[in-house]
Amino acid sequence: MIETKVGVIVIAGRPNVGKSTLVNRIIGETVSIVTPKAQTTRQSIRGVLTEPRGQLIFIDTPGMHRAKVGGINETMIDAVKLALEDPDAVVYMVDPASEAKHEEPVREVLVKVSSPLVICVNKSDLRPAPLWTSEWAQQITEERGHYRKTTPLLSLSAEKGQGVQDLLAALFEYAKPGPLLYGDQDQWTDQTVRQLTAELIRKQLMLCLGDEIPYSTAVEVDEFKEAEKPVQIHCTIYCERDSQKGMIIGAGGKKIKEIGAAARPEIEKLVGEKVFLGLRVKVAPEWTRNATQLKRFGYKKRGKS
Repeated sequence: MIETKVGVIVIAGRPNVGKSTLVNRIIGETVSIVTPKAQTTRQSIRGVLTEPRGQLIFIDTPGMHRAKVGGINETMIDAVKLALEDPDAVVYMVDPASEAKHEEPVREVLVKVSSPLVICVNKSDLRPAPLWTSEWAQQITEERGHYRKTTPLLSLSAEKGQGVQDLLAALFEYAKPGPLLYGDQDQWTDQTVRQLTAELIRKQLMLCLGDEIPYSTAVEVDEFKEAEKPVQIHCTIYCERDSQKGMIIGAGGKKIKEIGAAARPEIEKLVGEKVFLGLRVKVAPEWTRNATQLKRFGYKKRGKS
């Protein structure tokens, strides 16, 4: 009998480095929404890979940066730190266009992590790893000490899939023998269909609106009636100001219709059926800086119930 191995793997790095793209590539499903805008991922999200040699649970995390105290950015960084407390390995992703000085907020946290660290330079299809990365990776290895395992620098392209199998081989080396954490081998995430639906709508808010407004929005699924045909889904998009509400709706409702039309095909693919998608917009003043509202929308700090 072949002994299976199981590992919990955290994907960490600066905003927009390709963490979500990597998780989606490995899992083969849309575990995390991906847009060109930084900080698209707001919470730690799990993707599950099950194959003959075992199971790896990947935790996609928000981009690491120095966040101000209070508000949604602090809860995002707190989510990263919570995920880093005891994984079997951490994949630290670096953009080749970055510089060592820009990586300091990430390095400061990861050198203190006791889990094995795998450093990857992503986007190898666009440009080679710059010279500074090797010296810098060696510095991190030395700072972490010989008792903390650090895998030599890897290059990959999450977008193209290049180097992903090498990464998986390295990660299975850190996995431990044991039973599968997720017994259903067809399960690829711990998110519910309602949560995935809300995220697919938020993806279109990121893509269809300007630079500022999407970061002030949250999505709640009010109704999800699978027994009806087509499936009836009604959601509320929350923003912080009346002016934002007007721009989300658009003249004559044009913008919100655009958002719904773009989100619907992806939701139908997720559900496997035709859906009716109803969207409305409400104002929740300053919700990104209000602890009660943040908790309501699923963002909370460690130790807070």
